[in-house]
Amino acid sequence: MTELDIAAPTEQFFSAQTREALAEASRRLAERLQAHTDALLAMTGDEEQAALYEQNAALEELVEGWNDAVFEHTGTAPLLLEDGADDEDDEVEEDHVLSVVSRFDLRVVDLDALLEAGRAAQQRHPAELDEGGEPEPVDSAEQAIYEISREVGEAWFELPGIEMVAGARAYVVPESPFEPLDADAEDVVTELIAPNGTATHAETWA
Repeated sequence: MTELDIAAPTEQFFSAQTREALAEASRRLAERLQAHTDALLAMTGDEEQAALYEQNAALEELVEGWNDAVFEHTGTAPLLLEDGADDEDDEVEEDHVLSVVSRFDLRVVDLDALLEAGRAAQQRHPAELDEGGEPEPVDSAEQAIYEISREVGEAWFELPGIEMVAGARAYVVPESPFEPLDADAEDVVTELIAPNGTATHAETWA
């Protein structure tokens, strides 16, 4: 527990007014905490991220209010919360962040042509291997597209033997709270979602 040192006399604390305010803040926090827990337990992961951020923000506001009420009553703060100045600094940095999220659904119409192009790309642009390592055999559509993309970047419209089913790309300016993409996540697929923010541009292909 972290407490704040104060120099003010204790007579200004423990009044009937601060006691009543603390009781009300505690009641509201307990209700919000239970509602927050119920909402999280009901989530399956398919909800919009905005719903989770709204739940977190509502709880955070009441926690801060309760912490203030404890300080007003006792002169101590049970929780060491972040300074608002730090939040302002974070917001300035986030203004310079842009997230680009894309998805392309592809149909393989000529696997042989795709594999041939993938193997050629692998030979021209071999991956860095550990000592004694062997390159991955190009025997699947996924591996072939991976090798071609390593060489020329996003070539969704020029892949041999591939027909695009649909594609989409969105440019998003994140809003606080912003959770950066975790490039080291065990399941990177879960990271491929648009962050909470404003979509400034969008492109679609079909």
